[in-house]
Amino acid sequence: MVLVGTAHYRYGLPDIPPVAGNVDGLARIFRDPGLGGLGADTCHTLADPTRDLAIRQIAAWCREAEDVLVVYFSGHGLIGEDGELLLACEDTDPDMSEYTALPISLLRKAVQASPARTRVLILDCCYSGRAIRALGSAEADLLGQVELSGTYTLASAPGDLQSLFNEGERYTVFTGELIDTLRNGIAEEGSLLSVGAVYRHLLRTLRGSNLPEPRQVHSNTAGDLALVHNAAYVGADPVPRSTGPQGNPFRHVDLLVRRAGEDTRDRLVLRNAARDHTWPVLARLRMVAELDRLGETGTVVETLRGLGVSGDVHQALRRMREFSSLVEEDRLWESQLADSWNVGTADDPDVLWGLMMAIWLSASGLPVDKQTAAVTELVGHGYGGQARSVLKGMLGRGDLPASERRAVQAALKEFERSQRRLPDTPGSRR
Repeated sequence: MVLVGTAHYRYGLPDIPPVAGNVDGLARIFRDPGLGGLGADTCHTLADPTRDLAIRQIAAWCREAEDVLVVYFSGHGLIGEDGELLLACEDTDPDMSEYTALPISLLRKAVQASPARTRVLILDCCYSGRAIRALGSAEADLLGQVELSGTYTLASAPGDLQSLFNEGERYTVFTGELIDTLRNGIAEEGSLLSVGAVYRHLLRTLRGSNLPEPRQVHSNTAGDLALVHNAAYVGADPVPRSTGPQGNPFRHVDLLVRRAGEDTRDRLVLRNAARDHTWPVLARLRMVAELDRLGETGTVVETLRGLGVSGDVHQALRRMREFSSLVEEDRLWESQLADSWNVGTADDPDVLWGLMMAIWLSASGLPVDKQTAAVTELVGHGYGGQARSVLKGMLGRGDLPASERRAVQAALKEFERSQRRLPDTPGSRR
């Protein structure tokens, strides 16, 4: 397994930060004992290599492979004067790309020289506007360049950086979907995921989202190669499904989150739970934060949409990540994210907690009516005092539109009215 990516460029090509995440994310998948099961000695990574280092190291690793070889490259793709595909490296000069980029012919030669019986080449490249004009409609010629005897080639070639990745995302669009597929599995497939099955799933997923479609060039039976164990396989040992919250949902979600970071199958349980509408919204948002930390971007976006997040879901996700980082670094109250909130000199822990939760809800992109509904769910689980703190915190947003302020005030008023109707019970907290 050879994973190569160039995220940073020295001579004018725009950086592609998610490429670094691509290499790391795929390495984690293939080294996961429950998925790929490879060791560090057989799963190699190379980040931001120079042209010379890239071809020397790739060729050396290719020669080491005996049975199966998978080579992955992510970064800029350029087109030479003769139409040859050029893979940009850290020291590639776009004005001298013929001499400073890695020609696909050299990569082909290294892969073909490998003694491996089965070979897979995966390319995740974008093309500059100049390259697109040079390429014209000759997509077949491009695919012909990456066709190798006995090799299965999977290629993604979006036309611009906007198609390649979303600002602030951990992975590029294509590799992000690839990682999601390898990590979460495909329910209708068998116990192992083949390259061909992964391609078909990616094609459906990307086409359904109006994103650039991947292309395949295959020879012999290389497409039958199993890449990883299928985490969604429902054979004799099915993946446990969410049965909804058990007991106190907020304590239960803490347990799910803790386990998800330790075991692949528990991660699948968390993924299913995030989609389960029987869980309180705040618990599902907690799941979203953990799944995002684990790189489950596809599930995260799907869950946020299912919760009713309005507008740009990816922008909401970036705000939630910013919030998590600021809280972890204890910088929330000095940040721009909190600038529009009337924190003042508040030092009451309940008040500050309510404000913090209100900022988190606002960052999630949920409409105000869904935010208030999420907060009032706390009451039914014995957290009336916390619900009051969050509703008051929501009113602390200085730029809250008048109509939304009235909606929050109405929710707080209804909450206070409902609390007055409750009988006093020993130990109850209103």
